Amino acid sequence: MNRPTAFLLACALPFIVPAQQALTLRDAILKAGTDLAPERMKGLQWIEGSPTYSYVKEDRLMRGTLGKSMDLPIIDLATLNAAITDTVKLKAMPPVTWLDPERFRFWHHGSFHVHTLASRSTVVTRLPDDAANEDIHPTTGAIAYTLDKDLYVQEEGRQRPTRITSDGTDGIVNGQSVHRQEYGITKGTFWSPTGDKLAFYRMDERMVTPYQLEDISTRPSTFDKIRYPMAGDSSHVVTVGIYDLKSGGTNFLRTGTPADQYLTNISWSADGQFIHVVHLDRATEHLRVVRYDPNTGSEIATLLTESDTVYLEPQHPAHFLKTRNGQYIWQSQRDGWNHLYRYDVANREVRQLTKGSWSVTDVVGWDPKESFVIVEGTAAIQPGRPSGASETHLYRVDLRSGKVSRLTQEAGTHHGKLSSDGTTLIDSWSSLTVPGKIVLRDSRTGGLMKELLTAKDPLAGYTVGTMELLTVAGENGDRLNARLIKPSYFKEDGKYPVLIYVYNGPHVQLITNSFLGGASLWMLEAAERGYLVWTVDGHGSGNRGRDFEQIIHRHLGELEVKDQMRGVDFLRSLPYVDTTRIGVHGWSFGGHMTTAMLTRHPGVFKAGVAGGPVMDWGLYEVMYTERYMDTPQENPEGYSATNLVNVADRLQDPLLIITGGKDDVVLPEHALRFLKTCVDKGVPVDFFEYPGHGHNVRGRDRVHLMDKVLGHLDRYLAPRAE
Repeated sequence: MNRPTAFLLACALPFIVPAQQALTLRDAILKAGTDLAPERMKGLQWIEGSPTYSYVKEDRLMRGTLGKSMDLPIIDLATLNAAITDTVKLKAMPPVTWLDPERFRFWHHGSFHVHTLASRSTVVTRLPDDAANEDIHPTTGAIAYTLDKDLYVQEEGRQRPTRITSDGTDGIVNGQSVHRQEYGITKGTFWSPTGDKLAFYRMDERMVTPYQLEDISTRPSTFDKIRYPMAGDSSHVVTVGIYDLKSGGTNFLRTGTPADQYLTNISWSADGQFIHVVHLDRATEHLRVVRYDPNTGSEIATLLTESDTVYLEPQHPAHFLKTRNGQYIWQSQRDGWNHLYRYDVANREVRQLTKGSWSVTDVVGWDPKESFVIVEGTAAIQPGRPSGASETHLYRVDLRSGKVSRLTQEAGTHHGKLSSDGTTLIDSWSSLTVPGKIVLRDSRTGGLMKELLTAKDPLAGYTVGTMELLTVAGENGDRLNARLIKPSYFKEDGKYPVLIYVYNGPHVQLITNSFLGGASLWMLEAAERGYLVWTVDGHGSGNRGRDFEQIIHRHLGELEVKDQMRGVDFLRSLPYVDTTRIGVHGWSFGGHMTTAMLTRHPGVFKAGVAGGPVMDWGLYEVMYTERYMDTPQENPEGYSATNLVNVADRLQDPLLIITGGKDDVVLPEHALRFLKTCVDKGVPVDFFEYPGHGHNVRGRDRVHLMDKVLGHLDRYLAPRAE
């Protein structure tokens, strides 16, 4: 090659535009959390008892320090494997939990391993192969777990586990979550601070009507029996047991009547002398935080009460302070927003710590002296701005003065981790324009101390459209957050069909100022097919305050449909929307909404796909439904008005209903009753079942699911040939 030619090529290379890839549906689903997610620092966490942090980089566990730019390896995979006596070795560095600067714990091959760095030795605590619901005490290392429906404890240094219960049987469950994981309940065991006692749930559901789910993995098929308490029917009975590891005895808290009350949000006092349970009546209008003596099971005192004529839904236990005996932090929506309150048991003093038109969404951590707490919360509503719910920020709350300082100013969604000495925060955040950023902040001021990662846009090499966050007028004048995705080739003078993705149920928020705006990657693929992809968070959705959610009480799905139709009105006002081709898709509550929108507004939508839909609230479970609808006996009009089986004959537009064959959340009966009515009334409807799947279709089968969903919509909404 002669010199002039080489020079011309070198000059031209910087101006070559790399070819863009098409985003396939398969990649959008299977790579959403890996290759097509913004870069993350795997396993990033603070090292307990040290102002340093750790993370996994390739096959090494790394340590980082605030004042140093270079991070150093702690241990590599080969060294860790050499310390493992098990013949089955690690294939990758596992997630670890730091016990102190020299020891960490990890799970591998059915065992908990504790590795000591200095000695390069590992202590193993093995559990049975079918152990479940493992709960390990952070300091003693004792592990509570369940086998089938009974509870066991394996203590470090002991050859055999201790069996705590022996009455687990059909209808009696020990050591597992209860009340169908409502009211913040995610587990069934609760260690005392010193690990000498273990509180656990015992659920008796023998009085609950059994429900059969077909299992076609056997030949012939068999049926799995579950207990499913439907609205207005008999509910289960829950009690709380206390197992004493020293005496080996168990006693149960005397929680009183009625038997079907909800026992939620269990917490211990900091010294382990008392245990506390939040009692919620079945009507969900009254709650009590009750203190018990764990040694006798006797009730000592009611620490606080709350009432609401609509409903209460406690999500967090009382947090007792270690450095201030008798004081605890309580979360409540009593003033209309979820905020923190400080109580003193001795003098019944209470002080509201946070306040205003924003909600605390999570507690990040406390400094060692418990002089302040770091929380995550929405942005406060500003004049001229409808809602701060689309953003999440970090706040510092002084427990003495009540002063609240916002530590993050960059618009977006921030999540924090506080160092054990309370001085520094890991802030992981993103926004619509920032794919991902991880920084260290001063916990006093929020000042930037070190930048750990700035993620590149993982979609930079793909042809994708644009996304915008906006607001529309809701049914009663409130502004509603919305999101619109346009194809990459969008033109203002074009005409595009619309795919509405809907949920709009309590506690769920789909619109956030984060990477992709809260959207799923498949929506970007759908936009490239020629759709405008549209979503609205209407009344009832999360993080907009108590009144915004409670307005849907006793009429689930009615006002929410009106909000969605307000969104349709907005779409109709856009010159580039083809108003004759609007489709809707949603799952679970969104499946109910999809069906409700098509049956209440026939002819507006060209097609719909309802996945796992609730068709009749009378068939849904007690804890959720009665909170929002009261019982069918108390609210027959509301149940009748929202029963979509009753209006199946109004269906005019092509509807595809999808359900999981073993859905134990929204039972297949919902879809089948709707289908039966369609058959009886001569109404055309499409149906597809995923055998063996539960409420959601996960894994590789999800590609099949979304191909089915979009295939149905494409059939009726496909863009016209120009």
